[in-house]
Amino acid sequence: MPAPLVTPQLTQQSPIKLHTMRSYYAPELRPLEFQYTKVAGTLVGEEFVLDRTGAGCHVVFDGMECPLRKLHFHAPGEHRIDGMVSELELHLVHEILEYPDAYPSAYLVVGVMLESKTDKTGQAQPLAPWLRGHFDARAVARGRRGDRQEYEVDPSVYLPEDRAYFRYEGSLTTGDTEEVVTWTVLRDFRTIEGPAPLQLDPRAAGWSSR
Repeated sequence: MPAPLVTPQLTQQSPIKLHTMRSYYAPELRPLEFQYTKVAGTLVGEEFVLDRTGAGCHVVFDGMECPLRKLHFHAPGEHRIDGMVSELELHLVHEILEYPDAYPSAYLVVGVMLESKTDKTGQAQPLAPWLRGHFDARAVARGRRGDRQEYEVDPSVYLPEDRAYFRYEGSLTTGDTEEVVTWTVLRDFRTIEGPAPLQLDPRAAGWSSR
């Protein structure tokens, strides 16, 4: 008689609600060191996947160099910070090369909350048309392979000036939601100013709606 299937209990699911006043301040945690540069990649569905040759684009986390592998957006944002939800939430997905031998998580995901700047009338401009404005316009000429569009991007343009962050152990928020993620969600929202240089179809702009 076959053994019954046992579904493991999931105890570290993401996203979560983050509260500044309820968070534990851990001065021993090191600041994130973003070593970002312009890199090439391919838009596959809702994700911008970096070429493996994109050397040098990484974050130094707990003394480890974690290369950036892909980025994607969620609309609206998934995490809540002090009750606030962003219009767009960017996830910068880094690979932790020391997993599983020396570190328990396979990925370091940096979450960035994006909000639009209000105009003179007090109205906020929608971010969806803006989104591809930070994908280098010259890279569009590299061409399309099937449904895959090639671009270049400098991920540093999405980061707020203050890089203070919340940190917790959690899961992927898509797919099998495997609990192999160290989350660092930046506390400050990144305000987006100005129109997008590229006005492309927002449905193909690398963001997902829920």
